[in-house]
Amino acid sequence: MTATAPRRTQNPSAPSGSPVLTYYLLAAATALLVVVGLAVVLSSTSSDALNRDGGNPYSLFLIQAAALGIGLAALVFGSRMPVAFWKRVAAPILLGSLVLLVVVVFAGVASGGNKNWLPVGRVTFQPSEVAKLGLALFLGVALSVGRRQLGTLKGLLVPGGVAVAAVLGLVLVGRDMGTALVIALMAAAAYWVAGAPLRYFAVAGAAGVVGILVLLNDGTSRNSRIDAWLNPESCDAQGACMQTLHGTWALASGGLWGLGPGMSREKWGYLPVADSDFIFSIIGEEYGLVGTLLMLIAFGMIIVAVNRLVTRHSDPFVQIAAAAIGAWIVGQACINIAVVVGLAPVTGVPLPLVSSGGSSLIVSLAAIGVLMAFARREPGAHEALSARPSVIKRSFAVIARGRRG
Repeated sequence: MTATAPRRTQNPSAPSGSPVLTYYLLAAATALLVVVGLAVVLSSTSSDALNRDGGNPYSLFLIQAAALGIGLAALVFGSRMPVAFWKRVAAPILLGSLVLLVVVVFAGVASGGNKNWLPVGRVTFQPSEVAKLGLALFLGVALSVGRRQLGTLKGLLVPGGVAVAAVLGLVLVGRDMGTALVIALMAAAAYWVAGAPLRYFAVAGAAGVVGILVLLNDGTSRNSRIDAWLNPESCDAQGACMQTLHGTWALASGGLWGLGPGMSREKWGYLPVADSDFIFSIIGEEYGLVGTLLMLIAFGMIIVAVNRLVTRHSDPFVQIAAAAIGAWIVGQACINIAVVVGLAPVTGVPLPLVSSGGSSLIVSLAAIGVLMAFARREPGAHEALSARPSVIKRSFAVIARGRRG
């Protein structure tokens, strides 16, 4: 038996720096992403809503606003839960999402070549988003408990590897390669922080490359996207290259400061799915280079926060689960932005916390709530956060006494 230990760069028993910085980094980054996302979703969906819903430009935006309300409630609730709560609900969330993914196989709705949606009344729901959260938490539990057996093949595969394979398999049955890539990134981050030997990463990487090559030869839509990415000079500007070409034009036309809120030209039927997969282009068009840099800074703040959780927290479950969630949020953002700027073929992956899409927004906010719950239990953070209300009250009391005097 080979013992392994979580990869950490700092002793969590004696952390340095502010104990509440992680919490406020997550809060600030999320607020920035959500506010900008809501504004751009309103702008990019208003043109479609005018044509689809009897001239009401706010109809699609109101759906996103409702999802935001549910997501914020999930964030607040999740951030207040103790770490023990998230350990207890990890397996039920994962099992529930697996059941829903099975239902998708038989009764799901296809969109953009992928079958990954379930109809719920007038809207649709994507169970793979819940599966991401469930898998991150479950890997945190499984790998923290069995991290000393990760040097063996059995310890590597049971139960964490089985869970990853089950989620990946069901997602790929629906032909959602973009989501499968994000899940693979999550699993890699979790196993890395848990301390899995490097030789297994090499084997998994080789198997992943073979799997991607097989999948690329199994779908005409994927083949056309890859061909359009590799051969842009011979691509049909009104067909396979339409999104990439118009997304680039949108970014270029924004300049430094952008055309202004709501002033996008590409949203008027020129750029498909402008409110989701290519919303970063609309941000660049309306808010310019400054707006896109703000988005990158916000995701950078999440990276710093997750790194602090991994290096400062004493609970291996928190370290592993936080790494998986961070790889999901930031990794998915990197894939989305890479597609928009032409560094990767179109994958259909939305920009987390920004793009239109109720299930993605709700579950992403719930995941941020989990990270904030972890941040509240950093060494010294709980005491510092608990002391803040009393400090504020004392400040108001001092002001009131000064006025009376």
